[in-house]
Parts: sequence; structure tokens; C-alpha cells
Amino acid sequence: MATFTKDWISWIDHNVSTGCDKNGIFKILLDEGFTHQQIKKQMNFEPLGNVATIVNPLRAQQEAQRNANQNMAVAHSKSDGIFFHNARKLDTNLVDLHVIDNFLNKEECEKIIKLIEKMKRPSLMCNHENKDSSFRTSSTCDLGQLNDPFIDEIDKRICKMIGIDASYSEPLQGQFYEEGQEFKAHTDYFEADEKAHMANGRGQRTFTFFINLNDVEEGGTTYFPNLDFTHQPVMGTAIIWNNLLPDGQGNHNALHQGCPIIKGTKAIITKWFRTGGRGPMMTKTPNEKVPNYTEIGFTKSRLPDDLFKKITDFYHTNHANHVEEFVDGDFIKGKKLNGKKSKRAPSSLLDLPPALKQEVHDHMKPVLEEWADTELEPTFVYGIRTYHDTAKLKTHRDRLNTHIISCIINIHQDVREDWPLQIEDNYYRKHSVIMKPGEMVFYESARLDHGREIALKGKAFANIFCHFKPVGYIPPAT
Repeated sequence: MATFTKDWISWIDHNVSTGCDKNGIFKILLDEGFTHQQIKKQMNFEPLGNVATIVNPLRAQQEAQRNANQNMAVAHSKSDGIFFHNARKLDTNLVDLHVIDNFLNKEECEKIIKLIEKMKRPSLMCNHENKDSSFRTSSTCDLGQLNDPFIDEIDKRICKMIGIDASYSEPLQGQFYEEGQEFKAHTDYFEADEKAHMANGRGQRTFTFFINLNDVEEGGTTYFPNLDFTHQPVMGTAIIWNNLLPDGQGNHNALHQGCPIIKGTKAIITKWFRTGGRGPMMTKTPNEKVPNYTEIGFTKSRLPDDLFKKITDFYHTNHANHVEEFVDGDFIKGKKLNGKKSKRAPSSLLDLPPALKQEVHDHMKPVLEEWADTELEPTFVYGIRTYHDTAKLKTHRDRLNTHIISCIINIHQDVREDWPLQIEDNYYRKHSVIMKPGEMVFYESARLDHGREIALKGKAFANIFCHFKPVGYIPPAT
């Protein structure tokens, strides 16, 4: 018999308080193994009529999602909505296959290898009828079951990169090959005799996201015989391919093998995606589909001393012209007094005179063009924004139409502690960037998540924001 834990009680209270149908809640709890009397006592509620006729809203939603997935699976198998940055697509119509260099860095790869070596076990075969003990001779580590925050972060980055909700994925798995070990030619999708016991109501395997964790001295290549494509293991490199045909059936051209290790060892991680999950399958926003113009997505630089002095002189001699700034939607948050927002704005703006604004643009345009390797046209130079004590800048992506290649210039700070810019790169890796007066961060602002979610400790932190877009740029469809 099921037991009402704190989590279950909290779940009931939340759903009742938000107006969910109590009959539906009752039915869900029955299906989860709670008795009629347990639920009646906990909810202080009893449905009228025959409980058997009540529809479980979760199962109804799942059924609707399964029906939708029948259509989505076709779109998924065609890779509609799949968009990778820094990727090379294999020149073939037989399989949709992409390669991304440097998806994981050296430190990340080495850390994962240590976990795999510590927790590995002999690999198993999905096909229970395959009796060839030499077919797959590697070791496996169930990384997704370790509850390790670092592994969980890698898992999330994979899902973000491919743009598929995590509920459509299998737990992350590691594999380790020693000399002589291999995985003979196989497909990742479930064959007809495997579906019954492997699909588990979650549907067919769609994409494989496969990452090499080390360079192999000799051997250990991944070979696709029907494509005549060989992938040499290189640390941090990801291969992503679609296992399905446009009609949702398995694509035998995705047949591949892990060739024997001749010298050294080979470590990889693999994440498989399915046609079944919860809610929408594709997760990437239009901002995430803005093309990348640099590999990493941001870099740090410095403003020339003469221009920096000109701006700071203007800043310090025009304090009386600062205007308090209240931004809608809690975009910039400030301190609270007795649980209420302070009457003082968390930030203020000082407009730049037209000549100084033009000078900033004229300097930044060629510098950013060289960094982004593309011709730019200016869109906005904001005035000097000064954040005040306890201010927070909400994590966000900038305007899809205009804020594509941008620069933050730190003008002045009076702080007790460094106030980091938190930003994701093109591989969804998180960074905390410290800026001192006169320093700049160039960044691909429409696409990269960035903000300052740690409260400012100090009197002032002043920035100029400068925005451009590539000439001829067309925003992704919203």
C-alpha cells in the first residue's frame, strides 16, 4: 500500500490550491496505489458517483501526447527543429549525421572517465536473442543513476544542445573499451523483436548523442559501413545522428560499429532520445536558433584608455542627470524593505551625448566585426546604466531582431565583492565573468543566456551596452 509522504501531500495541496479538478486528483492517487479511504481522509473529499468512470487527467494527457507523437516522430526523424551550433553535417542523404568538435573540454572528459572507470560493469546487449559473447565486449557505467551534480549538468547540456526535452531521453550512459574490445555492427533503434520489452511505452529511439572522452592511440574508430564514414575518436568530440527514416521506421543506414581497440583505451558517453515523453518535444526557442558567429560565443577585451577616460569623465561629472530606471517584469530587481520593494529603483540611466555615443559606435563596430568575422550595422547604444546595492539582473537572451552581436563596457564600480556576469557559451557551458572598469565582454547576445543573478554588494556598478546586427541578418521565425 502506498504511503502519503511530504512530497505527495505537497503535490495534493498545490494542485487543489491552483484549482485542479479534485475528481481527477482522486483518480490519479488511486492509480498510484493509494486506497479509497486513504485519499478520502487526506483530501477530505470523496467523488460523487462511480470512481471507475473518472478519467485520470495525466493518462488522458499522455494518450493525447502519444497521438501527437505519432505525427511528431515523423518531424523528429526528419530533424525538423533540430539546430546545432558549431556542427559539421555529413554530406549524405542517407542519414542525418552531425559532428561537433570540443563539445566537452579536457577537464570535463577526464572527470567523466574517472567516474566510468570507478563504476563500470560488463556491457549488456539489448537484443536478448544475440548469443555471440564477442559481439559487445566493452564495459558500461550507468552515469544517469549516480545522482552526481556534474553528470546531471552534462546531461542537461546535451538536451539543450539537441533541443529535445529531457523526458524524451534515456539516462546518460558511459562505455569503456580496453585493447581488443569492440562493439560489432549494430543499430541503436529497437528491432521488431526488441520493441516489446525495450520500448516500455516510451516509443522508438530517435537520436543518438555520442561523445568521445579521449584520443585513442590506435583503433577504436566508429564506422558506419553503409555510409563508408569513419569517425576517429578525438577528446570532447560529439557525433549526433538520427536513427529513423522520414516515416518513423528504423533507418538501417545508421548501422555502425565500435571497431576493436588496437592500442590504448577508449571512453565514451552516449545518450539516446525517444519518440515518447511529457509535454512538447522540441525545446529550442527562436533565439537559440540564431546562427553563431564565433565558436565560444563570448570573449573579454579592454577599451582604449583615451576613450575610457572620456566616458568616465562624463559619467562622474553628470551625476545630477541620472534618471531612476524601473524595468517591467522584474527584469532588474532591487532590495526589499519589510518584504516590500524599495521605492528607490534598482538601477539608473545616464544618457550619452550624441557625439560620445557616435564615438563609442565608431570604435566598437570594426572591433566587433573582426571578432565576429561578419559585417555589422549598429542598432543601439544605451546610456550608462548604474546598478545599485542588492540589484540583480534577470537571466535572459536579448532582442531577437536587433541585439545579435553586443558589447558590455564596464565604466565604474564601487563594490565590496566582485559582481560576475553569468553567461552560457555556445556549448551551453556556464561561466562567471568578472569585469573591472575599462574591461569589455563581447557576446552573441540574442542567443546566449546571460544575467547577474547574484545580488550586487556595493554602491554602484556602471555599464554601457552596445548592440549590432549582421548586415542582411534575418531573424529566425518565432
